[in-house]
Amino acid sequence: MMFSPWPPRLCVKRKLNMRARFFVAALVLALSPAAAGAQGNVVAGQTTITLPDTTPYTRTARRILALERERSAAIARHDTAWLANLYAPDFRGVVANGRRVDRDALFAVFSQDNPGARFTIDELEVRDLGAVVTVTGRLRALGPGGEAAGESRYLHVYIRRDLRWWIVAAEGTAVAAGS
Repeated sequence: MMFSPWPPRLCVKRKLNMRARFFVAALVLALSPAAAGAQGNVVAGQTTITLPDTTPYTRTARRILALERERSAAIARHDTAWLANLYAPDFRGVVANGRRVDRDALFAVFSQDNPGARFTIDELEVRDLGAVVTVTGRLRALGPGGEAAGESRYLHVYIRRDLRWWIVAAEGTAVAAGS
């Protein structure tokens, strides 16, 4: 028999109170949008992101989606210190105009960003392939009146290295207007 410092009557109340707290916490988690995999829009920095239904996503895929949101906010803040912990030192990519870039060149592009610019990201898809995760999406630049000023599709390639996820490669493809 286990010894309790609480009188028997208080032990029963305490157990019920703990069960009630657990039930409320479980209910809140079950009804939260993240648990339900609900779609919706979130704003990260200068970018409005339409989130996909994450119900079929693995825990890793959900983590990568969170990193993508944090990445957008860090770009808007010009936070290259945070971005340097996401983009691998050996990162290589191709931007939408076809130019090849390394991490330093990409960060230079990010620092030239217009603070008044607004973007939308949609058609996001995260694919968990084990040691590699890919993210595809559509990026739209918006003009001052909210009209589409440019559009591209992109691919980010994440790998697990040194107990963390790194973007090692990215590619952007410009989409012609009206396509």
